[in-house]
Amino acid sequence: MEYIIIIDVGTSSLRSIVYNLKGEIIHEEAKEYHTVITNGNNVEQDPETWHDALVFALMNTAGYVEENKLNIRTIAVTSQRASVIPVDIKGQPLYNAIMWQDKRSTIQCSEISSVIGINDLYHKTGLRLDPYFSAPKMLWLKEKEPEIYKNAYKLLGVQDFVIHLLTGKFITDWTQASRTMLMNINDFNWDEELLSGIGINAELLPELCAPGSIVGNLTEEMSQITGLKSGIPIIIGGGDQQCAALALNVLRPGSAEANTGTGSFVIAFSEKPAFDKDMRTLCSAAAMPGKWIAEAGIFNTGAIYRWVKEQFYSESVESSFKMLNNEALESTVGANGVLLLPHFQGSAAPYWNPMAKGVIFNLTLGTKRGDVARAVLEGIALEIADNIHLIENISDEINMVSVAGGMTKFDLFDEIQASTFNKNVIKYENSEASSLGALISSAVTLGIYDNYNEAFENICNGKQEIFEPDKDNAIKYAELLKRKNSLYNALEKGDIYKLFS
Repeated sequence: MEYIIIIDVGTSSLRSIVYNLKGEIIHEEAKEYHTVITNGNNVEQDPETWHDALVFALMNTAGYVEENKLNIRTIAVTSQRASVIPVDIKGQPLYNAIMWQDKRSTIQCSEISSVIGINDLYHKTGLRLDPYFSAPKMLWLKEKEPEIYKNAYKLLGVQDFVIHLLTGKFITDWTQASRTMLMNINDFNWDEELLSGIGINAELLPELCAPGSIVGNLTEEMSQITGLKSGIPIIIGGGDQQCAALALNVLRPGSAEANTGTGSFVIAFSEKPAFDKDMRTLCSAAAMPGKWIAEAGIFNTGAIYRWVKEQFYSESVESSFKMLNNEALESTVGANGVLLLPHFQGSAAPYWNPMAKGVIFNLTLGTKRGDVARAVLEGIALEIADNIHLIENISDEINMVSVAGGMTKFDLFDEIQASTFNKNVIKYENSEASSLGALISSAVTLGIYDNYNEAFENICNGKQEIFEPDKDNAIKYAELLKRKNSLYNALEKGDIYKLFS
């Protein structure tokens, strides 16, 4: 029997997962790491943490593979998106990775808008001008760290960095490139006009390829370090959210998913580039080559629930989350009046305000800790619901929403999502959406399955749980959604965010 290793590079950990071709996890290794937040808006990570995590995970995986005489067909990589790592010609990092959450490049965004109209930029790249994406970060490096920029051979994303560690090549795929603000979403090529206008040297960008491509083989050096056989084909799976969409059955018009990890992403299938007239949604390359996704992202969701646990619950990790969940269950629909705006690191869709702040509103002396916990769950679900409505405005009506991510392990959150979306919510037995999507992509690339639908049916054929909306609660949440938007608009129009920036 053949097996596939998936390297899943997340925001808080790197995992090496051995799958069989039925989508069953045979073995897993993981290594945690942390980002560093300074000056409120700066979010960085030492690239060596990914190198060390990769070596640790693959060494332990190799031991299991050797002990059990497994035949590894390929290694595929999926990763977080929109981070920037300057490296030299040998791939050695010259500076910490500027992470996707980083907000330091607001000035550079203003500079870009002065030379390229934001409407033209949006229809070229599918992206709204924001510090979230890679190009403003690259421009910040050029202006604030000119020696680093001058000495850089390539500017890589996290996936690209890991691919180089495995193969020695500098290459990226369309899904990752579509988050740089430098690739034309209409033809999947680096856009010369954008590069010239923004002032980024085209030679600093890696080679482009379709997602799911075999981009090289495991080097002899990495083989000796990890114990895995050299020459194993390496597949570039693509961005974590695009891969997750494959595993969550976002394979046809009318299908969508909401994936909630550190942040949340709402993704719907599209046969062509899809644009919102107010530029509130994004359009990116899908992990299915030649297709697109309409996307709306929220920077901080699961991270806020973890923040509540860390700040207000002092027990061990397992018991404190259990206590947090139990207390949320004791609260009521509407959290006894408490309302959350989940903008702890600014807002992406639907507001696109990097200066927005998190708000826990309407606290009283009668507010209980469980009310705050439930308000966080509801505030996250309401923000996701807002984004689902936005995507429906530019694409097909969404019939069902598949959900995944750590927070979906809590049934209350899934029940809240179903009622806030007012749609059936489907949760699959295996919630490892990003790695399963990379597995689906790899299986099609290798010819194991003829197409993505067939691969999905064979790999993601486990149990599923359906959560139906409660009609009464759906009405209540529709009203809460209006209140959420009214609260945000009052703060934004009153310049409250500028006052505290």
